[in-house]
Amino acid sequence: MGRMLVACDGSEHSGKALDKALNMAGEDDEIVVLFVIPAGGIKEFEGLNPEGQKAEAKEIVNKAVDVVKARGRKAIAVVREGNVADEIIDFARELECSLILIGSKGMSKVGSFSLGHVAESVARNADRAVLIIR
Repeated sequence: MGRMLVACDGSEHSGKALDKALNMAGEDDEIVVLFVIPAGGIKEFEGLNPEGQKAEAKEIVNKAVDVVKARGRKAIAVVREGNVADEIIDFARELECSLILIGSKGMSKVGSFSLGHVAESVARNADRAVLIIR
């Protein structure tokens, strides 16, 4: 499989996407855990300044990477900012990931930042395989 990108936001569905990646990953595969902070910030992190939001996001991806490494797989944690779907697609391309795994729903209830809307956009616009996890 090579390298898989898992879109992570700390939600139940992104956790399921991570589990699926772990079940699919071979011994030499690498799992990239990516959290994208939307340009307008994250409602669930309101009250935190931008650096605080970034710290929360880093904590979420670092916990996910710890899970991956505990299962004996290679992993990296990345936090980016911008349009969520675009960043997922662009980063998967940059790292030459063979597969993008994304949850069908995310933690945010804000329409355009909802991972469900993001999953649909990623699936429609990515130039590589996308697996949406329910």
